[in-house]
Amino acid sequence: MKKKIKHFWKKKSELISWEREPKKIIKNKIFYEDGMLNASFNCLQKNINDGLGNKVAIVYVDKNGSFLRVTYKELENLVNNFIKYLLDNFDKKELLNNIIAIHSSANIISSVSMLACAKLGITHCVLFEDLSKEAIQVRLKLLKSKILITAADIESYNLKIINQKGIKKITFFNKKNKFNIDLKNFLSNRNYSPYNFKYTNVKSNKPFFVLFTSGTTGIPKGIVHSTAGYLVYTKYTCVEQFGMNKDTVMLTASDAGWMNGHTYALYGPLLMGAKTILIEKPMSLINENLFKKILLSEKVSILYLPVTLIRLMRSIDEKINIKSKYLKTLGSMGEPLSKHIGRWFSKKFSLKSLQVVNAYYQTENSAILASPKYNDTLKKVPFGTVGKQVNNILGMFLEKIASKKSEIKIKNPWPGCMIGVINGKKQFDKYWDDKSNFRLFDYASLDKNKNFIIHGRLDDVINIRGHRIGSAEVESVLLKDQNIHEVCAIGVVDDLEGDLLIVFIASKHKDLDQIIKKIITKNFGIFAVPKHIFYIPEMPKTRSGKILRRSLRDLYYKPDTIEMGDLSTMVNPGSIDKIRKILKN
Repeated sequence: MKKKIKHFWKKKSELISWEREPKKIIKNKIFYEDGMLNASFNCLQKNINDGLGNKVAIVYVDKNGSFLRVTYKELENLVNNFIKYLLDNFDKKELLNNIIAIHSSANIISSVSMLACAKLGITHCVLFEDLSKEAIQVRLKLLKSKILITAADIESYNLKIINQKGIKKITFFNKKNKFNIDLKNFLSNRNYSPYNFKYTNVKSNKPFFVLFTSGTTGIPKGIVHSTAGYLVYTKYTCVEQFGMNKDTVMLTASDAGWMNGHTYALYGPLLMGAKTILIEKPMSLINENLFKKILLSEKVSILYLPVTLIRLMRSIDEKINIKSKYLKTLGSMGEPLSKHIGRWFSKKFSLKSLQVVNAYYQTENSAILASPKYNDTLKKVPFGTVGKQVNNILGMFLEKIASKKSEIKIKNPWPGCMIGVINGKKQFDKYWDDKSNFRLFDYASLDKNKNFIIHGRLDDVINIRGHRIGSAEVESVLLKDQNIHEVCAIGVVDDLEGDLLIVFIASKHKDLDQIIKKIITKNFGIFAVPKHIFYIPEMPKTRSGKILRRSLRDLYYKPDTIEMGDLSTMVNPGSIDKIRKILKN
């Protein structure tokens, strides 16, 4: 089997261009160890060399519905100009020795920043635009980053900052002086660039980027991805799962700070020489006129939307009347797509029913692990499943655990797997069991056709509109308030939002709602404001002090329920009746 795995991924390495092709394909989970390449070259110059320089690479749709189209050659020039600005205003050694943080939505500036970092061989990390200053500070501290490209005016960070005000101007700040560059002039000169910086080829496993995901310890985890392995696996899944090619027009409604915003909104389409459409505010697609204009005028062939957005569209179904003859593939992201929502999405916008690439993967995995393929029949892969693994070479399987449930795991290494966690090796090692199987921390089962069905997290991660935050993260920030003695955060299913945050508080005070909402907004964003806040005398706990989150979740759904499962380890069984009365009121 080892020879088969090695041969398979050696063949797939031919999908990308190398400065030096690797001879070592895999060793101790490390792929393409001795190769050399540049990610930006694969995304830009390779396509220019192939005669695609005048083809539109990116269509950027801003929050006001304005369109900006940039060709591959123009994008390359913008990247060169941006590099020139960086090198003029920052010490080169300082640049190269940093992880550059990019605090921005999906737009031209974030794309140019990411590709400029890639061309220089600098690791980047994109942060959600709606993160609070405190949340950014936590991430910058973990990154040990001293350079931040941001859309916010936050000079008070006492950092070297590149400040981007919407799309009007880019302002550079450093310790000695401050000056402005008008973005309109910056973009108007995109057809001419006197700068032509050479691509910095890096070793295959040079960290390409870091993305944060929720941490069960209350601290976000910085997931590190390699350069070569990420590019190979990304391009492979673009072809295999979506049927992508250079004629593709891809609309991926994802924030730049999500993995989808990297893999299927930017790097994947550019690796294919395709056209990608970036939406600054994905929720703006609720506007029927804008959505219709994008689908029809840009001739979108692959439509890849968050499940929460699809749900919202369905809720206003009668107001949307769009049919496109150009659509060939549909996709959904963020969480499993239910049967009835999938069935609606399949035929709502296309002339015929299409399969939905219901993508299953996580930040740690870089690209799709399992999903229906674009050419799978609806009979073979029904809605409500995530299809089969991308290829049997992954060795994805189910392992039975307690309560007659099964955990989904991956037996064999693959090039898209993360190469580290900046929080430390201990956090990284938690992803592998004692048999070196990769853990996805999800419950799953198989249908009669051997398609995977995902049932939810083993840990307590709450998925709010695609933003995944851990219960421990919420609890840790709330417990900083001296008036809050105990807290439990749970997620409950909602048809539109995915999950809703419910917070249980143990405190002498019963009027902390506004304080709690302010803390949540400050640390996570307004999307995470709790749906309900309940004040209870004490948390139901085991003797070891573990809060019984599942019991609280069951009580929330059915306060009258009598059967609560095994509570033999519970130290305060009387608390259940007290909580039940509060919920019923």
